[in-house]
Amino acid sequence: MPDPAAHPSTSLKHSLPWISGILTGILSGVVLGFFLKMIQANTGEQVYTLMLNIDFVPGLPPTLPEIIEFSLHLIVSVVIGIFYLWWVRHSGRPMIKGILLGAVSSLLYIPLSQMSSRVPDLYDVSAILYWIVGHLLFGIVLGLCGKYINTTKKATPAS
Repeated sequence: MPDPAAHPSTSLKHSLPWISGILTGILSGVVLGFFLKMIQANTGEQVYTLMLNIDFVPGLPPTLPEIIEFSLHLIVSVVIGIFYLWWVRHSGRPMIKGILLGAVSSLLYIPLSQMSSRVPDLYDVSAILYWIVGHLLFGIVLGLCGKYINTTKKATPAS
């Protein structure tokens, strides 16, 4: 009878990228969320409110409890985390790709700032800079997670 530890099932092998992507997305999303919440608390710039904004989602009330809105933000982060790890596993360069995804996701400022009167204006330079820094931080955390996962994957002996 074969030893299951020596030959893990393919379902476990296929689930690990999903688990890693989910954890990467949650960690990156939490870092971004707490960064923007801290910025808003210390400066008054409504960047955390912008991140949580759901005014534009049909069928949802304009505001929900913060934990629900934050959970929706984390769902988006998890999708990005899963995509990111898939991308890195197929073509490498985790830090560059993480920072690129952070930079690209910062472009969401443009449409999101236009969809509600509760959020910073499209031309609010301070808010834009905080938003970009937060999303670059998000990308750096993605990159660090991807780098760690790729390093530990390579360090694991192949059977």
